[in-house]
Amino acid sequence: MEKENFLSENLRACQQSRGMSLMEFAKELDIPKSTLRAILKDGNTTLETAIRIAVSMGMGLDSLVHDRQFSDKQFILKHLEQAGDWFVSLPEETRGKIAELVAELWKLMSK
Repeated sequence: MEKENFLSENLRACQQSRGMSLMEFAKELDIPKSTLRAILKDGNTTLETAIRIAVSMGMGLDSLVHDRQFSDKQFILKHLEQAGDWFVSLPEETRGKIAELVAELWKLMSK
């Protein structure tokens, strides 16, 4: 059974979650802007380019191309990062109280 190709959707989700322009994202991926534009349009590229992109992103090729939930994961990771930034900006006493509440909530949810 052939797997579906989500390369263009996954790259677009990653670009949007990072708030990068096409040029910035292409530079980060170490590919020409025209190549990135073509991939975003039709989701196809050479194996060599797909591997280069996966390596640049620090992820497996299979996840990059075939993971249907990739964009959801990017969304969640972005918001977790924002929450983490907010959390560390709080006074230490407040962080301690929040950590205790989260631990209690976790115990209740684990039952």
